[in-house]
Amino acid sequence: MAKLPTEVLTAIEKTNPTCIATSSADGVPNIVYVTYVKALDDQTMVVADNKFQKTRKNLEENPRLSVVVLDPDTRKSYQIKGKVDCALDGARYQEVVDWVHVKHPQMTPKAAFYMTVEEIYSGADRLA
Repeated sequence: MAKLPTEVLTAIEKTNPTCIATSSADGVPNIVYVTYVKALDDQTMVVADNKFQKTRKNLEENPRLSVVVLDPDTRKSYQIKGKVDCALDGARYQEVVDWVHVKHPQMTPKAAFYMTVEEIYSGADRLA
């Protein structure tokens, strides 16, 4: 498990929308923009599944996720990779519903994907 450095946590907060990438079981990539992505702490991120189709199917087949963020002030980008777990109900799911409802009360996420951070890069440099 890797820990997100302060500068990466800052970039995550400033990036919206965020690009996330998944891959099917047979290696077909998929990249989408997502509005609801955040760091919960220095080892965990969460993504709200509001409109996923291919992304959801990919994560069910291959629970690996890559997130790219860009700090608009420093112009530094970071790629964060890890394994995800899906929450469809319970407290973890409800936390994400409540988070989405703050800005979009009419939108209820279909799921919440929690990513355990395993690797962090800035360009070709591995940070963790």
